[in-house]
Amino acid sequence: MLHFAALAILTATSRGAQRPFAQRAFLYDPAQIQAWNRANHINTLGADAQSRNKKPSQSYVTHVSVSGNFGGVFNVTGIGSATSQVESNAIAVNTNRPITFTANSFKPLMVGNSSGSVMGSITYSMALYQGTPSHIGSLVSGPVSGTDSGFSGQSLTLVETQIPTDGNLVLVFTRTLNLTEKAMGAYKLVGTGNIGVTIN
Repeated sequence: MLHFAALAILTATSRGAQRPFAQRAFLYDPAQIQAWNRANHINTLGADAQSRNKKPSQSYVTHVSVSGNFGGVFNVTGIGSATSQVESNAIAVNTNRPITFTANSFKPLMVGNSSGSVMGSITYSMALYQGTPSHIGSLVSGPVSGTDSGFSGQSLTLVETQIPTDGNLVLVFTRTLNLTEKAMGAYKLVGTGNIGVTIN
């Protein structure tokens, strides 16, 4: 802030029946101002220079929330090859930052500790929409898909210009089970994988 040293001069005049009045005038000498500022350790940078050197004081709070169930169970009866209906999960997302969802560590079907890939596979997909799980809106990103380990590496990215004003989005994750004629008898087939969230 630039400080000015000033001299106050009081003057009074009288004219006829008018009452005297006081008038304040301010005068300063640049050399005196500099000397006064130095003596009081005052920064004499101009306002523009100070504003350029001032660090931004605005704070930004990152908010990312993901809530929902990614899991699912298929109940199969009978024998022979078949393809299930698409099972889906709607996961609520709220964010004020660009984010990326990435599928990783997806594996072929397992029966206990043994591979069950000869019995079938699961095709996965995911897509990002505006809205909430109860009111899914327009598509924002995707869909991307893959079967078993082929789904690993698939990703959806939400860029800054796509973030809704209220931050509400829905990640729709789907699974479709494909069985061969070798899938007979009582088996528990398990497919696993992870979906990671990265704040960009």
